[in-house]
Amino acid sequence: MARTLTSGAAQGTDRRVMALAIVFALIAAVLIFLVLSNSDSGKTAAPAAGTVNVVTAVDDVAARTTLSADMLKVTAVPADQALSGSYSDAADLVGLTTRYPLVNGEQVTTSKIGEAQKDDESLARVIPAGKRAIAIAARQESIVAGLILPGDLVDVIAVFSASDTGTDKAVTILQNVEVLAVGETAQEPIPPPVNGSDATPGGVRLGQVPDDAGPQPDAATVTVAVTPQQAQVVALMAEKARLWLDLRPRGEEPNPELEETNLSQFGVGP
Repeated sequence: MARTLTSGAAQGTDRRVMALAIVFALIAAVLIFLVLSNSDSGKTAAPAAGTVNVVTAVDDVAARTTLSADMLKVTAVPADQALSGSYSDAADLVGLTTRYPLVNGEQVTTSKIGEAQKDDESLARVIPAGKRAIAIAARQESIVAGLILPGDLVDVIAVFSASDTGTDKAVTILQNVEVLAVGETAQEPIPPPVNGSDATPGGVRLGQVPDDAGPQPDAATVTVAVTPQQAQVVALMAEKARLWLDLRPRGEEPNPELEETNLSQFGVGP
């Protein structure tokens, strides 16, 4: 009888050991699966034929958010659905800051982000192709009380005195030009696009407004983007007239037809 009881107890112990071994094996399998899944998630899989990889937002992301790896994923989409300025590798975006909100599943493009690392702040990086940067001497009253900011759109007005032209007059010499810098506060470059040639049609916007940009009533210059021909006009007019800037609303097209304004129209002068 003693041997029978001892044998039954041993069998019960063996079953408990076996059950514990199975539980531990299941836990180990789950842990291994999680480790392998996490290691694979950071890799960019090769896209299927006819598709390209694009980086998309895992969830909604607010503006001015520094992107981390867990906010991004790589998705294969048909090549014709990849947005201009999109990215193929999430690692290229980690550490960058969103300029505008992102929604879940949205492709992340250069128009939505800004650079976190500004190791190259050359103004040349934000000048649109075919344009030149030229500075215009500023006074508080001539730059809308200093409220003009980098990225704004302005017209340039030249005011001539009667001593130079025979009559006092004002002429709008340029319309709808982009402000690259006010004083020493300049637009900051955004990363170059990966999929597509430009972040926006025509590559107009290559920069973003810096976080610390604010009114500068004491700024000595305003730098604008103009064509080479327009740069010559500005340089010549700056020698012969006082230049004023007026601030435009965004998206206003087309430019109105304007004639010069002189005091004789108001019954003043000869």
